[in-house]
Amino acid sequence: MSTVQFNLLPDVKLEFYKSQKSKRLVFNAALLVTGAAIAIMVISFSVANIVQKKALSDADKDIKKYSDQLKATPDLEKILTVQNQLNALPALHKQKHVISRLFDYLPLITPDKVNIGKLTLDDQANTMVITGTSDKIENVNKFADTLKFTSYTVSGSTDKKQAFKSVVLDAIGRDETTVSYTINVEFDPTLFESGQTIVLVVPQELTTRSVTESPGAVFNGQTGQPTTKTQGGQ
Repeated sequence: MSTVQFNLLPDVKLEFYKSQKSKRLVFNAALLVTGAAIAIMVISFSVANIVQKKALSDADKDIKKYSDQLKATPDLEKILTVQNQLNALPALHKQKHVISRLFDYLPLITPDKVNIGKLTLDDQANTMVITGTSDKIENVNKFADTLKFTSYTVSGSTDKKQAFKSVVLDAIGRDETTVSYTINVEFDPTLFESGQTIVLVVPQELTTRSVTESPGAVFNGQTGQPTTKTQGGQ
């Protein structure tokens, strides 16, 4: 037997029930959203005012703790001074002179039959004092002129610069077999700078007055065009 239902409610009442149902749904949804927003606000407030404050307080305590430990370290100022000096060492190392290049330069600038007995180098004043012997005065003069005319270039550049700014034949003497000499030289400090690749340009043939005349003759810079050879210094 089938069941038949009759809707006895008027249409207006049905619409009212539907609107009430929709209102409840909207209200419940709004309530859920509001509750979620309040929960997020409470959590944010707790993080900002409780967790963060505690973290900052703990950090302050740690700072004070480690600060007190550092202050209690014996000779702390000396340790920091040494550390600062150690940090400065790489820059100082780059500025120091590479004096070992002298062993590359000397064979290039020293003529045959000229012996170097002693060489004193002052890397603060950028000067050298060279003493030695030779068989002839002409060879000593040639040595001095070679120094005067030697130039250099820095790797990557074609500009030539004078290697030895001042060359003075300070003393010369002669006995029956040998000639002794002392030469004072002021050099360009770039020749020994670390981090630079130096190429010496050394004259091979000189026609200066000091080669052809006595050592008392005044060198005035007049010269022919010397041939040159080059070799680098690392």
